[in-house]
Amino acid sequence: MNLRGKKRTEFPQPVRKKAFARCCREGTQPGIPQCENCGNVLRAAGIIYEHVQPDGLGGPPTLENCKVYCTVCADKKTAEHDIPRMAKADRVLKKTYGLRPTRQNIQSRGFPKAPPQRTASRPIERRS
Repeated sequence: MNLRGKKRTEFPQPVRKKAFARCCREGTQPGIPQCENCGNVLRAAGIIYEHVQPDGLGGPPTLENCKVYCTVCADKKTAEHDIPRMAKADRVLKKTYGLRPTRQNIQSRGFPKAPPQRTASRPIERRS
């Protein structure tokens, strides 16, 4: 559950174009798009525009906050950095506003025990 109340904002096309031009220009092989994290050559289906400061934590969709990553680096950054930081922000908000569930057990008398049933696999007990 996202308590920050914002939907994800994607980077506008002009920002993505400038970020792509930057990754082509500043790599070890000029003119070839490369991941800004690991330096691997990017293919058409493997380009991800990633927020440096996560969008869920207020990162704006600007060129300064945009990096061009390969899918491996983007997934790693999301799993190791972004998700834990946003989960912590949610925990802090829940604690601050008292949104945590109560921890006491509900006391009830429970359900009555059903009498044992005879089954076809168990022999009938005869009294002598």
